Amino acid sequence: DMTQKVIFSGSPHGNLSSLLSKVDGINKKSGPFSLLFLCGQIFAKDKGAGVGSTKAPLPTYFIGSHGSESGTPESVNALTLADSNIHYLGRAGVREVGGLKVAFLDGTYNAAVYHAGSGASQPGSPYYTEHDVQTLRGQLRALEGEVDILLTCEWPKGVLQGVPDGLMPQGQSTSYGSEIAAEMAQLAKPRYHFATGQDLFFARLPYANRDLGAGPRATRFIALAPADSQGKQKSLHALSLVPASAMDPEALSSIPDGCTPNPYEFKATKREAQAEALPEGDSWRWSKVNKRQRRDGGAGVPGQPELPAIITGRTDITRDPYSTITARNVPFKASEADIVHFFGQAGKVVDVIRTANREGKLNTWVSIQYATPEEAEKALQLHNTELMGRTITVDPATASGRKQAPLGVPVEGCWFCLGSSSVDISLVASVGNEAYVTLDKGAISDHHVLLVPVDHFPSSVSLSPPCFTEMERYLSALRTCYASLGMELVGFERHLALKKSGGNHCHVNVIAVPISAAKRAKQAFQQATEAAGFNLKVLPPTSGTSMAGALAAGAGGDAAATSSQAALRSAVGDSEYFCAILGDGTRLVRPIMRGERFPMNLGREVLADLAGTPERSDWKACSVSEEEEAARTKRFRDLFKAYDIMQ
Repeated sequence: DMTQKVIFSGSPHGNLSSLLSKVDGINKKSGPFSLLFLCGQIFAKDKGAGVGSTKAPLPTYFIGSHGSESGTPESVNALTLADSNIHYLGRAGVREVGGLKVAFLDGTYNAAVYHAGSGASQPGSPYYTEHDVQTLRGQLRALEGEVDILLTCEWPKGVLQGVPDGLMPQGQSTSYGSEIAAEMAQLAKPRYHFATGQDLFFARLPYANRDLGAGPRATRFIALAPADSQGKQKSLHALSLVPASAMDPEALSSIPDGCTPNPYEFKATKREAQAEALPEGDSWRWSKVNKRQRRDGGAGVPGQPELPAIITGRTDITRDPYSTITARNVPFKASEADIVHFFGQAGKVVDVIRTANREGKLNTWVSIQYATPEEAEKALQLHNTELMGRTITVDPATASGRKQAPLGVPVEGCWFCLGSSSVDISLVASVGNEAYVTLDKGAISDHHVLLVPVDHFPSSVSLSPPCFTEMERYLSALRTCYASLGMELVGFERHLALKKSGGNHCHVNVIAVPISAAKRAKQAFQQATEAAGFNLKVLPPTSGTSMAGALAAGAGGDAAATSSQAALRSAVGDSEYFCAILGDGTRLVRPIMRGERFPMNLGREVLADLAGTPERSDWKACSVSEEEEAARTKRFRDLFKAYDIMQ
């Protein structure tokens, strides 16, 4: 008996030991099974996480060798030790496993990687290259006989075409998926196609492949959810398979009930004679029973127009605003490959991101990241040029492109405008000519204050020179005040381009922390932002440690503050940004590019940790009575009085 009992699994996401334990239980209860195929990301999504100690209960074969820094050639080799019973299929190709012919393509499509001409990809890469696809394409064309199984890490584009409305998976579009995966499915004509990439289990109705002379063939597409599915979707699927090479030709040609037309040729069926016309050489027939004709390299989605698609960007690239430009008015019909080709005029494009708005409509702006800042600067020369018949604009990623509200105009309802009815003046500790100091409403400690401009400015970058200088003088005074307690100042500013209530009113969070904590403040901010996928740029103090003295004495303080503001403006442009402030005046900054989501509470979480009270990172949990607020404000006023710049 040639029957193979096989289990297929979706992405383990690093928790391979748990998955194999589950498979072992299934094998003991319902087995014995002969093979396990893992299809999807093997290693963990989070940095620093591996797969644990693993030994498979049955021969295990996988693709999806990526995941944070764990997905490397070395980690793949370590996973596939001789006694592990685990085997890596490879980047692309066709292999015989237990008598079954298995075609596979490891990774997902990314235009910048695909067109880079870098040869075969390495184990651990989340993206396949054109070389990988050519390898699989060539092996499929040369293959004689049937492909029993096709494994891909992404859905094929168009696979949902022809699915009845009542059987469509919720939230999925017929245009979703990869054209490369669709081409490989057309070329392989597998009996079963397993794919991952969505938190969803979906078994499509079988579809009929075009009869090229060997009789009709049907393909069953099955999408597997990851093992850690948030929606508790099915991630395991079992089959009993007889290899096609051992099957009777009539059994292979049997078309199951409910079979639909080929979804990848849905819009091509109207083209005259296309169903029958084949390129020269494709009329080659089997010379022996059960040997398959050579494949047509032109399979794909003929005649089907490119539909607008979201481009999610690469997971193995750290986003760098200084190497990135924003292109606007980009045509909807421009594919990722079109964008990479056009902007490749300026240098090596390493990533492309295109998102949709809340209504699901594709945005006309696109984020393009280059290998270097110099190439991004060169790309600015493409401003006001034409892409596919539309004039595009190109700006640095640090240019927001948003219309700004008038600066310095009071806004009724603003929590920080002193003339607003919404401001709580009972918390104010000191008022200057341009700025003021107030205690935080949900203070982490008694020494947690906000430094705020009197007039309505959205950020430190937008402040008038006199206002920025006075803000710096207040920071210097607070440093001295905290030093008298044997502590050190740490703070942050998070600039948001709010649309309501007149937009954001600049405010800088400042707190006193133990000196030992202040020494690790830089590392704490860097680790927190890196964990969120962002890197900080270091802006040294403008005049070293003399900055504070210059400001306090008024000797060169204006020039020092002006230079400090200019450095900040140069680093962030007019974009949203995050800025951490260290005790010596060093700033750690990161512009927040359009479409990015910077963690709202990150700065406060770091301050709470440095203060030794991580449980107070949520300001809502720090509210106190009005009596306690009044007492705390009085204590701080008394403490700060000797250092107040207005005394």
